[in-house]
Amino acid sequence: MKQLPFLIMVKHNYTKPIDSEELPFPKHYAPRIITTLVDDLPGCWQQTAAIGLLPALSVACGGMTYGKSAKPLAFQVAVFGMAGTGKTQFTCKPAQVIQQIISRHDDNCRDSENSKAKGCPKVMGFDISTVMLSKYLQHASSQTVMLYTDEISSAIGSERGGNSFMQLQHILRKGFDGIEHTMDYKEKDSFRGRIYPRMSFLACGTPHTVFKYFNGNAVEEGSTRRVIFVEHPYCEEQVEELAYSTEQVEAFCEEIEWLEMQNSNLHLEAVEKAALDWKLRKVKACGEDMVAKLMVNTPTDIFRRSAYLAYVLNHYEDLGKAITFGRWVAEYALRSAYNITYQVQKDIEEKDKAFFSESAQLQHADFNEQMLAALPLTFSRQDVYAYREKLNYSGEKGNMAIISRWKKRGKIRQIDQNKYQKI
Repeated sequence: MKQLPFLIMVKHNYTKPIDSEELPFPKHYAPRIITTLVDDLPGCWQQTAAIGLLPALSVACGGMTYGKSAKPLAFQVAVFGMAGTGKTQFTCKPAQVIQQIISRHDDNCRDSENSKAKGCPKVMGFDISTVMLSKYLQHASSQTVMLYTDEISSAIGSERGGNSFMQLQHILRKGFDGIEHTMDYKEKDSFRGRIYPRMSFLACGTPHTVFKYFNGNAVEEGSTRRVIFVEHPYCEEQVEELAYSTEQVEAFCEEIEWLEMQNSNLHLEAVEKAALDWKLRKVKACGEDMVAKLMVNTPTDIFRRSAYLAYVLNHYEDLGKAITFGRWVAEYALRSAYNITYQVQKDIEEKDKAFFSESAQLQHADFNEQMLAALPLTFSRQDVYAYREKLNYSGEKGNMAIISRWKKRGKIRQIDQNKYQKI
């Protein structure tokens, strides 16, 4: 994965971008349906296509949940690459095959002439309005569904537009975990009520268009944190158009039909322990970097989702292989996050620190004024420390911050290395 000009990669944890040699597709541990779908691609695209398949496969077994809180097996993936490199024809093609199968009954669920949705399509476009999506999702509280676009630039719109992907952030964020979402528009024909979205998505576009949506605001709002970013690299090989035989498509259809009948909650100690062990190792590798530590949380959740999904795709067999596959997806998600959103989140942390620092300063302003009045005409840092220590305010860093503010505001002047005089 080539580093984008406006994105900064974390140096302390991963010094190499993601590519097929650094983190190759684990062919011997992946579920058979994934391996079959990506097998004819070059190695550099097997990796990206496998990640791109996760949203559609999560919809195929959309009745499944995992964990004590019964979260959906939802995946949100954004594929980006330079124009003309074949993102749609190669990285997204296996996912399109599965999407065509799972959406075979979607026309029966579309909105009718009297604007009453009969059901919820399993695959919808990114240009859908929040109102229409909400109406559909009323009929899908126990199923995972997805949005798809092979060109996100046609669906970005503006933040104020009614038919804009920008408007879907809240639903998508809550849909990742199946959290209740309430809407109450003023217009008579709009949607009012509660929905329980379970949402996956696969989006595709150039770096400029993908990150026009998944920008700093989306990072701070939280929707970007759930996304696995996948770079579709340029391939120098001459690659033929990807196609599947009639027999293969029939086998995919039979598999999807079986997956659609699965409807249970998974909670396996082996998966939970493996994910926790992985998390602890990653957090330890972050040292004192709190932002990097916090960024491990969502990939850990993705570890669990991927392992449980693979376990279902394996027909509830080969749990060890499913765990290995889950670890691979989590590793990809974490490296992708560190490469793409780390610096943005670091900047947000600095803004938050400034906010809390200013809040604390206002909170203790009266106390600091009283302390300055109580200090002698000439005083030292130790005098400030002693005064604060009596009231359980300790710490050399706090002392210097207070003294610096007094100097800046013209309340004191420094007369020696450790001597200050009130003005």
